[in-house]
Amino acid sequence: MPTNASSQTRRLLFIEDEEDVAGPIKRGLEEEGYLVDWTRKGEEGLTEALAGTYVALIVDWRLPGMDGRTLIEQLRDEGDTTPVLMLTALQDVDHRVAGLDAGADDYLTKPFSFEELLARLRALTRRVEQASASPGTQKTHLQAGALTMDTARRSVRYGPSSLDLRPKAYRLLELLLRQKETVVTRTKIAERVWGSPYDVTANAIDVTVSSLRQALGKVELGDGALSEVTIETERGIGYRLSVAPSSDEQAPPNPSE
Repeated sequence: MPTNASSQTRRLLFIEDEEDVAGPIKRGLEEEGYLVDWTRKGEEGLTEALAGTYVALIVDWRLPGMDGRTLIEQLRDEGDTTPVLMLTALQDVDHRVAGLDAGADDYLTKPFSFEELLARLRALTRRVEQASASPGTQKTHLQAGALTMDTARRSVRYGPSSLDLRPKAYRLLELLLRQKETVVTRTKIAERVWGSPYDVTANAIDVTVSSLRQALGKVELGDGALSEVTIETERGIGYRLSVAPSSDEQAPPNPSE
């Protein structure tokens, strides 16, 4: 189980049942300065992940009992957004997509080099380490027009309605809210939402943006007194969250018209 340590932001949970695979990776990560908790079973891994504070999880697909995909799904269902790097020996694209759809942020196909694992892990953890390097500077209450987010409670409201968002849609919305009225590039979205620019397709980003737009579009804001929020596309660059003026803020009509 994790303990309170000054290097807590460098603590990892490694869930892998094969000792000959886990041992060298665990030692290598510890030599790189990470604190690594290792467990062999999916059920135990899920319990530790929910009870502890980790900068990232490394999860093997094939585990005894609960498999890695199910573990990640249950982790996300509990509202845990800790970055997850999935390891898999399965070569086909469908399995990799299934892992990402379950909530994994990135994946590595076995066999892989330790250097590549380390690079993927650095990309996943960079945003967490940057946030913890300046404690207290990150706002936990974000707002744009009628849209509000409480990151401490992981809650989102749009006008009168509470939004239940999937993990990646939630992360995307948080990123756009923190930089509202500013274009956020696709590269930055891939880095912050997926945790890595590797193997993130343009279509995956577009689908997540579309699902977020649909969630916002389903909400009735009423008589127009509340400011509508839109996600605008800057073609070839990225996306921007903008706030439309409410009916009370709009300029009066020109009497000559």
